[in-house]
Amino acid sequence: MALVVVGCGCEAKRAAPPPPREADRVLVPGAGGPVHPAGAATPAKRAPNPPLLPEEGHLAIELPPATPAGVEATAHLRLTANRGYEINELFHYKLTLDPTPGVTLPKTVFTGAAHDAEHLDGHELAIAMKLTADQPGAYTVHGKLDFAVCKIDSQCLPKTMPVAVELAAL
Repeated sequence: MALVVVGCGCEAKRAAPPPPREADRVLVPGAGGPVHPAGAATPAKRAPNPPLLPEEGHLAIELPPATPAGVEATAHLRLTANRGYEINELFHYKLTLDPTPGVTLPKTVFTGAAHDAEHLDGHELAIAMKLTADQPGAYTVHGKLDFAVCKIDSQCLPKTMPVAVELAAL
């Protein structure tokens, strides 16, 4: 018995596969898609930290009395946790004050790592801020406080609050 294989010689006549349709394409990160003009991939936007909710606690700034220009004054930031909540003492809080024209700030960054708090426990965080107005007038020093207040025995999420310290110089 003989087996004969006959080729049709049609290998060259086969059509190339059709190009993939748009719906069949897979996007590979970094290999396409939207890019910034500089050529970097589009960065993912991080959601801002939520603010302190009224049921969690209270943030207050105790303002110094009006002082003569050139005399150092002290304002106090006080963060207090409400019942059922606590300040996370292990979270490294950070108070950052913005440079303000006409006001001398000997320190603009206060952190847990530097032990800058006057008081820190599960109920209260207190920070003293020194400020000196160069000339008579009213000034506002802006900044932000990063911290964590949590429901007792629950997950703790970082929070960010704006800070405004008023200073009056005579």
